[in-house]
Amino acid sequence: MTEAQTMPIKSMKDLLSREEFFLPKPGNILSGQIISVSKDSVFVDLGPIGIGIVYPGEFYDNPDRMKTFKSGDKISAMLIELENDDGYRELSLRAAQMTTAWQDIKEKKENGEIVPVTVININKGGLIVEVSGVQGFLPLSQLSAEHYPKVGGGDTGKIVQALQKFKNQELKVKIIDFSEAENKLIVSERAIQEESLKEELAKLKVGDTVEGEITEVTDFGAFIRMGNGLDGLIHSSEIDWKFVENPREILHSGEKITAKIISLEGGRVALSLKALKEDPWLDIENKYQAGQKVKGKVIKIKNAGAFVELPGVNGSSIVGFVPAAELGGRTPAEFFETGKEYNLAVVSIDPKEHKLALTPEATRLVSDESEQAKTETTEQAVK
Repeated sequence: MTEAQTMPIKSMKDLLSREEFFLPKPGNILSGQIISVSKDSVFVDLGPIGIGIVYPGEFYDNPDRMKTFKSGDKISAMLIELENDDGYRELSLRAAQMTTAWQDIKEKKENGEIVPVTVININKGGLIVEVSGVQGFLPLSQLSAEHYPKVGGGDTGKIVQALQKFKNQELKVKIIDFSEAENKLIVSERAIQEESLKEELAKLKVGDTVEGEITEVTDFGAFIRMGNGLDGLIHSSEIDWKFVENPREILHSGEKITAKIISLEGGRVALSLKALKEDPWLDIENKYQAGQKVKGKVIKIKNAGAFVELPGVNGSSIVGFVPAAELGGRTPAEFFETGKEYNLAVVSIDPKEHKLALTPEATRLVSDESEQAKTETTEQAVK
């Protein structure tokens, strides 16, 4: 007890100054020393404030924690009730921990601190992590380029499967948003690299040639790690002027490549290999004209039509398209077979857009004969 408390009470004012002035309010964080621990409660000496008590219900989510306490330990707890039915100051360790945790989170965000977190669960939108005992969310969009799941088509099942490897792993993040009232905590991996990467990104421009290493090849293209730490994507359509069915047959992880930047939209670096090669569509109008008969190999069949490979200029190849409407009511799969060559005719050509429309020669001949027959019938009718 303090010296003031041991002095004799001379008036009610003395009593109030010794007692009520020191009385805390529910919600205050108090510090004290454990007096005793039993299976029913933990008693805490709060000094001039009195004796506090922590009930077993405080440990329902972690029963073993109560066993770690012993007499003489110093703890902090939140005052729940000034005086309960048993005459004690009722305390909560969990509430104090959460209050302290949110304060800690606030300071970490304000200081821009890099925080190590453990991934405790996965969902389709990202990772569930823990910061100072508070659960937070690391959205997919805030993962670093290195950890972002390389899944084509946004297949939710495949994304969740790809994220499973991070469970129980430690990641480094920054706190980007929080609300204690809403129990919301959002963290980001990308934010750590964002500033330095923004500076590197600002140095690039469309048309630049860059060097890098292939880090992963997928169904839709290849991811490239450039020397400045930035990542770029070569889409399958930018690998070569010829049709690329499977990027893995051409590109391989660990391979060093040189590519051209074709877009920097949205802070994403789009790269191209074919842009460094001579365009086989240049002067293509000198090789093909509308109505010309050609022979081409069907390389891919879709419901909308068939893609056909034709000789381009300088020994390279180009890809034309036969729309399903040109097949006289038959489906592309019924009419064509992948890998086979067919006699075709050029319907139209647009070199700037790299488009060449084709029709099966047989269909065009039938169509021409029908038109001729209609013309003859009309002329006879007029006569």
